[in-house]
Amino acid sequence: MNKNKYIFKINNTSVRLSIGAKVFKPTATTTFLLRDASKLVNKSKDILDLGCGSGVIGVFVNKLNKNKNKIFASDVSVDAVDCARKNFEKYRCNYELKKGSLFSPWKNKKFDLIINDVSGISEKLAKNSSWFKNVPCKTGADGTALTLKIISSSNKYLNKGGGIIFPIISLSNTKKIKYLLKKKFKKIKIMSNNYWFLPNELSKNTNKLIEMKKKNLINFEKKYGKIICNTQIVYAKI
Repeated sequence: MNKNKYIFKINNTSVRLSIGAKVFKPTATTTFLLRDASKLVNKSKDILDLGCGSGVIGVFVNKLNKNKNKIFASDVSVDAVDCARKNFEKYRCNYELKKGSLFSPWKNKKFDLIINDVSGISEKLAKNSSWFKNVPCKTGADGTALTLKIISSSNKYLNKGGGIIFPIISLSNTKKIKYLLKKKFKKIKIMSNNYWFLPNELSKNTNKLIEMKKKNLINFEKKYGKIICNTQIVYAKI
């Protein structure tokens, strides 16, 4: 596996990760998610890092968790699992790591907190993004395919009073996601609302973006001559 070093920082804590060429690198969304998830870590015993990628979330959870409980993690990618294992070992995490799609590795297992960082933007945009270079993104045209599957079945994998925290990104059909979320969960809290400029590599073809917005595949605002997107970090409890 070709590796490079990547420094990731949350507040005053930083880690140096080894990340392979075929493994998703942490983005601003990861920062938003970890910042809000850190408020829940010490209230939860069994924590699942779903779609663990390089293992960055698991490493930070291990650092933040005062009780040093085991972190459970999984990813569909062999490269990601190998990468996460190396980073978990480097930081001496107490962990259980599995390969598999979404919840398939965790039959008969339940968690207090699920931290979901599985891809959640339109597959049409992902193809042109450096975020997903050499990394699969099978999310469908409106970016909801994986997120909806997770919301639909996550209740089966949560302990009583447990919850799931994940990003809802405006480069997807957010209305569809929120509609299902309200059907499946009793308590829903928006932990944070984060705005950011769409990278130049994706904002070049404005006509395509406008057409996608008209079809409700994505959503965005246009201000200051730039396209502004939004990431909400949502915590839902059963």
